[in-house]
Amino acid sequence: MKSFRIEKDHIYVDGRPEKIVSGAMHYFRIHPDYWYDRLLKLRECGCNCVETYVAWNLHEKTEGEFDFSGWLDLGKFIDMAEEMGLFVIVRPGPFICSEWDMGGLPWWLLKYRDIQLRCSHPLYLEKITPYLKRVCEIMRPRLITNGGSIIMVQVENEYGDVADDTAYMEYVRDVLIAEGIDCDLFISTGASRASLFTGVPEGVYASVNYRRESAEALTTLKKCYPDQPGMVMELWNGKAMHWGEEFLRRNVDEVAESVDKALEYGDLLNLYMFHGGTTFGFMNGANDFGKYVVQMSSYDVDAPLNEYGKRTSKYYAEQQVICKWRKIAPQSTAKDPIIATYSDIKYIGAAPLSASFAKTPPRCISSVTPLSMEECDQGYGYIVYETTVHSFSDVATMTFTEIHDVAHIYVDGVYTKTIYRDDTDKTFRIGREGDVRISVLVENLGRVNAGWRIYDKKGLLGNIFANGQRQHFGYNMYPIPLDTLPETYDADPVPNTPTFYKYVFNADKPQDTVLHPEGFTRGVAFINGFNLGRHWKIVCSDNKLFIPAPFIKEGENEIVIFDVLPSRAEKSIRLSEF
Repeated sequence: MKSFRIEKDHIYVDGRPEKIVSGAMHYFRIHPDYWYDRLLKLRECGCNCVETYVAWNLHEKTEGEFDFSGWLDLGKFIDMAEEMGLFVIVRPGPFICSEWDMGGLPWWLLKYRDIQLRCSHPLYLEKITPYLKRVCEIMRPRLITNGGSIIMVQVENEYGDVADDTAYMEYVRDVLIAEGIDCDLFISTGASRASLFTGVPEGVYASVNYRRESAEALTTLKKCYPDQPGMVMELWNGKAMHWGEEFLRRNVDEVAESVDKALEYGDLLNLYMFHGGTTFGFMNGANDFGKYVVQMSSYDVDAPLNEYGKRTSKYYAEQQVICKWRKIAPQSTAKDPIIATYSDIKYIGAAPLSASFAKTPPRCISSVTPLSMEECDQGYGYIVYETTVHSFSDVATMTFTEIHDVAHIYVDGVYTKTIYRDDTDKTFRIGREGDVRISVLVENLGRVNAGWRIYDKKGLLGNIFANGQRQHFGYNMYPIPLDTLPETYDADPVPNTPTFYKYVFNADKPQDTVLHPEGFTRGVAFINGFNLGRHWKIVCSDNKLFIPAPFIKEGENEIVIFDVLPSRAEKSIRLSEF
């Protein structure tokens, strides 16, 4: 591998000044069968480096049990990049943001009631240390200083934008150094003087993140740190989308100009994202800056290489600029994927949520007060709360303090109301006198991934009141992680009752395709048992889910759509690009 060093305000490769042009690609958002294709298209765009986050909550799903195999084989991804002649930048966190559930922090941290996140709280430092050490084991032999391809490693992520605990940043830095990470360390943060001076520990380079203001951002960076190169760790090619938002596309010429200016004013540029990929399963994050909004399953983010691996007009515009600065010729040997249409789709039938419990009924946890998902040892999915209330009037009500994130209320088994996290009125009418059975199905729509609200427990939180301001006690909780599907689909769907819908289709040849659920409300979709991610029919949102070919097998394939609150609308699915 080539040599790399930073000397004063320039970067040198093999002793010569060089521009490092990187693209962000997250191995955990791309099927491993496609890593090579995406890296090839990165290299042919003119880039000489790839950057990736490391998602702690994937690698330590259960505390103390690490997994870096298969899809999570970070070492294999780095090795593949090196074989293709690419440098690598690794951003191990422990916090990564990335529009990812809880910013990459594992949900089980929230089981510890007194823990404080992203600071030098002793319990938090105790929990992040084994993870950092394990990641260092993978990175260490692959460092540029050991003949590998990793040229830089990040300390935490965007810390100066949100907090000022210097001791915490120094701790993360010191763990990396103690574990043999002797390549250049850096931080990335917003391009303000406050962020740059707050979040940069001694001995660590600073880089900036921004949307289009290359000259202004890099000028601010150089004023703060004149003795280092200009470095852009995130030049945002587009915007991560929330459900319900109109998809935002940036002007291609404007983006190309910002890339050109970044390379004029700086020596290192990382395009965020170069290829976004897909947030499969329940791993999408959310934002709450006064209003709770949920990140979409698609992480296309208007990147030069779209969610399906196709080159866009932005790709070719940026390629021209990058190759100009690196004085190399553009290449284009990689092929764009073909998105197949499968028309042989058959509806099999429906099954209620309870059918998924045929083999393993949900655990019952009893408590005087309602417990959060995390307190029930549950990370993702849904949870049911059941209680009996003695109502003294047919106009008696029940009131929740806090719901994370959506509560569907059933009175004596009959659907009554849905209450959302941000609703100001969290009260419903019980409807009759006497002992009444109340069941509440709560959806976890994704933990907040940025800002101080990342301490985002799920479920019914706080006190619950019935018959006026009388606090109500006595609950059974039933965690439903939705990791098993029904075996039979022979029920008649009932509106407002959580239901699975099964379809099958035949494939002569597995090819990439896109699932379009039609007539459904909100839930998740599965292909041959794999959780593709959330679907949610909201005006403006593009309600579709990418299915990579490796998930499809020759012959019959099964698609299951879980709809948490189905309407009477006719339901169907399409498998095609558009």
